[in-house]
This record gives sequence, C-alpha cells and structure tokens, in this order.
Amino acid sequence: MTSHVQKSGSDLSLKRQIYDQMLDEILQGTYKPEVPFTEKELVEKFNVSKSPIREALIELCTEGVLRSIPRYGYEVIRIADRDIKEAKEYRIILECGSLDQYWDMISLDAIDRMLATQEPGPGEISVLDHWNRNSRFHLDLISCYNNGYMYRALESCLRLMTRAYVQFQWDRWRQTKFIGTSRKHRDVLNCIKNGEKTSALDILKQDIEGFVVD
Repeated sequence: MTSHVQKSGSDLSLKRQIYDQMLDEILQGTYKPEVPFTEKELVEKFNVSKSPIREALIELCTEGVLRSIPRYGYEVIRIADRDIKEAKEYRIILECGSLDQYWDMISLDAIDRMLATQEPGPGEISVLDHWNRNSRFHLDLISCYNNGYMYRALESCLRLMTRAYVQFQWDRWRQTKFIGTSRKHRDVLNCIKNGEKTSALDILKQDIEGFVVD
C-alpha cells in the first residue's frame, strides 16, 4: 500500500516525513522485531527516490530503533528485559531524585494545572494514547524544575520505553481500550500540593516501576 508524503519540499523535508511516519508505524505495530523489510519496499510504499528513504533509515539505525542486515534489509531492534530494567532504575534516580532536590521550588499553580489535566477524559483511548498520557505527566512534572538537561534526558529515556511498551504489550492489548489516566498521577500531585514529600516520592517510584492501568 502506498503512503503519501508531501513532495514539494527538499530531500531533507522528505526524509523527516518518512522518518516520522516510519517511527509512528513502528509504534503502531506495523513493523515488528524479527520481521525484515527492504529499502525497495519503502521506495514503493512512499513513492519517492532512494535518497530520503536511506537517510531516514540511517537515522533510525543510529538511534537504535532499527538494525541493518547486510544484503537483506532492515528490522526493528528488540528491546531486552535488561534494557527496560536499567531504564526504570535510571528514571527512579532522575525523577525521584529531582523531585526530592527541587521540592521547595515547585509552583503549586503548576501542580493545580496538572491536576486539571488528570481528570478522566471523554470516551475511550488506545493503548498507545494511554502510554503517551503517562509520558506527558512525567515530562510535565520534571519541567516544573526548569532544568532543560533533565527534561531532555527523561524525554530520551521515555522514547526507548515507549518502543518497549509497544513491543511487549501490543499483541496482548491490541483490542483493549482504556478510559482516563493513572490514579497514581493524581495521588502524586495531591501529595505535592499537601506537602507530603515522602508519600509523593513513594508513589512516584511505584508509578515508574510498573505502569498502572485505571
């Protein structure tokens, strides 16, 4: 099936469009580990020249999303259990440590704004949307400390965990829909608002260690 990209821009623009669509389709489960695909298939799919396709594939390989199989094609890299364990450990140090360190500078107005977004939304949401809401909460919380380096570090880690979440859960939960956001997010925010530091840190750690579905 042919995918459509805007061809009016430069090769760089085409490369970015193809990169974004490829990454989205990897997250949606279109491309999975141990199912190779070729550059030629992508050229036909996107109906563009090899150059932007190859550039997008090189970037995805550089980021550890894909691996090149010489004389054969490409495949999605399977994320190992150890990688997820280490990523969670890293997030606990980063997120809980920064909450502890910057506790006194957190704006309660910012916490109130975050609480307003944690109310259950209308209707059902997909598995990936549910995970993205979870990621958005953690990024919004760390943004309260006004430290761009920490924000970018968490953002990078969450990109890895998004792929892992989809990889390990997609087949199991593909037909499942969820409503609302995690209760633990609201609990963390309410603890911060009430000055309950120990409880906030404990709940935040629990949320990082195991994604909780309402």
